[in-house]
Amino acid sequence: MARLSVEQRRELAIDATMRVIARDGVEAATTRRIAQEAKVGQSSLFYAFTSRDELLAAVVEHGIAQELSAMDSWLSQASAMFTASQMSIADVLAAAFQAFADDLFEHRDREHALVELALYAQRTDGLEHLGEKLYRGYHDMITGLLSAAADAAGITWTRPIAEIVPIVLAMTDGMTLNYLSTGDRATVQHIAEGAARLLLGYAVVAE
Repeated sequence: MARLSVEQRRELAIDATMRVIARDGVEAATTRRIAQEAKVGQSSLFYAFTSRDELLAAVVEHGIAQELSAMDSWLSQASAMFTASQMSIADVLAAAFQAFADDLFEHRDREHALVELALYAQRTDGLEHLGEKLYRGYHDMITGLLSAAADAAGITWTRPIAEIVPIVLAMTDGMTLNYLSTGDRATVQHIAEGAARLLLGYAVVAE
């Protein structure tokens, strides 16, 4: 078997940690369990990470990066549609929540792991910053999406974006927790449609 690079070891460890946490919780993500899941020796993990906490932080960063990448991809597509006058603000809000739902369905383990990590970090001394980092990432992502949507569609928001972002987060958190708890896609779709209609109430055509 070819010798793994440090970057390859990091990727294996992060992916394995995601799976273990999604399946059994953060407490179960010991270095031994992670190494077994990744099918590498425990010593291999320490070439890539100096501690378990460093690995958990990398998992959070990886999860945020994946979600940002998914949203960036959608935003690029939506911007092209806006330019061609193919989408109204109602269309783009519906598409945004649908994109979130689709990503949630496709990456259930990742979302489960991130929820577990956020809760674990909040109750663990020295790790509180992980949950804060996760939600700062969500906040920045949604702020960017709302700003881009307003500019492209020629609308303004009736409340400051900083006040709307927590409302959007509450909606997406609700979708996430509902799906992780029940696996009911139909209900998540219903929430997504309602969320888009509610958010539309904050949009007015710019004068």
